[in-house]
Amino acid sequence: MKQATLVLRWSLAFLVCMGTFAAVDPAASARNPCKDRCKDRYNLRKDICKAIPLKRQRHSCEDAAKHVRDECKRQCR
Repeated sequence: MKQATLVLRWSLAFLVCMGTFAAVDPAASARNPCKDRCKDRYNLRKDICKAIPLKRQRHSCEDAAKHVRDECKRQCR
């Protein structure tokens, strides 16, 4: 019984360590703050557009938000 508990604890500790090392990804830390800022602005504008009750005006608002996002991303390059 003691050996089974010991093996279970070691295997659990091993899995936790492997999960920690797998979560550390170099691509995850290499973010572009300019593009992130553009994305945040776009999401804010899109949320504001969702409050518009008329469908045609809402879609034109969302299109304008996409255009501003694309222009912002183009400046980041």
